[in-house]
Amino acid sequence: MHKLGINLESIDGLSPKEYLKTIKELGFDATFTDMTYTTDLCHIAELCALYNLEYSFVHAPFAGTNSLWRDGIEGEELFGSLLYCIDCCSDANVPTAVVHISAGFNPPPMSELGKNRFRKLVEHGLNKNVNIAFENLRVPEFLSWAMDTFKQNKNVGFCWDIGHENCFTQGIEYMSLYGDRLLCTHIHDNNCKRGGDLHLLPFDGKIDYEKSMPHIKKSGYKGSLMLEVFTENKYTGNELYKNLTPHEFLEKAYQSIKKVASFIK
Repeated sequence: MHKLGINLESIDGLSPKEYLKTIKELGFDATFTDMTYTTDLCHIAELCALYNLEYSFVHAPFAGTNSLWRDGIEGEELFGSLLYCIDCCSDANVPTAVVHISAGFNPPPMSELGKNRFRKLVEHGLNKNVNIAFENLRVPEFLSWAMDTFKQNKNVGFCWDIGHENCFTQGIEYMSLYGDRLLCTHIHDNNCKRGGDLHLLPFDGKIDYEKSMPHIKKSGYKGSLMLEVFTENKYTGNELYKNLTPHEFLEKAYQSIKKVASFIK
C-alpha cells in the first residue's frame, strides 16, 4: 500500500501543527514542504513524528531557476540556497529534495557553468545522504540531460509531476522514460491545456488517472502518492475552492487521492 500525502502549503488558515493533525485525522500518511514557505524543517519533522506522518521530501527553492545556467550573483545565490536545502534535509532526516532544472518554455541554453553547479549539487547530496529528484517541467531536454548525466548516481532520480506532463509536454509519457528511477510524485489536475498549470484536486480537471496510474505499479515504486494542490493557485488565480472551509478542502483532497490510488492495481 502506498502512503497517501498532501503538501503542507495547500491551504491558509491553519498552523503547521493544526494542519498536520487534521490531515492525519482524515487519513493521510505523509506530507512534504516547500523551502519557499518553510525553512525550519527540523520543527516540521518533529511535528510529523508527533502525528506519525512521513515527511517524504522537500521541494527545493526554484524562483529564478534559469539563473543557474548564467554567470552572475543571482545564480550564485540560488545555488547557495539549493546547497542549504540539502543541508536542511540532512538535518531533518528528510530523504529527498525535489529540484527544478529549468523554468519557462524558453530557458537559456545549457551552459558548462550550470552543468557544473548541478554536478556539485548532486555530489553535495551524496555527501549528506540526500536524494535529488529532478522534476519534469516545460522543456524536456533539460530533464533528459540530468537523467542521462547522473544515471550512475545512486542518489539521483525522478519526480513525476503528472500535472506538468499533461499541461506542459503533452504526448510525452515520462514514466515510460524514467519510471524505474522514480523517487517521488506530484499529483494534481488541470484542463490539459498548454501552460495551464492549475494544481487542482484530481478529478476536478481532465487528466485520465485510470490510464496514467498503472505506470506506478509497473515501475515498482513503493513511495507516497503525494498531492501538490492549492485552494487558490498562486499563478493562475484559481478560485474553485474559495467557498470550502480548510477542513472541507482537505477532506475532499483525501477522497481524491484515495480514488487515484485505487487505479494502481
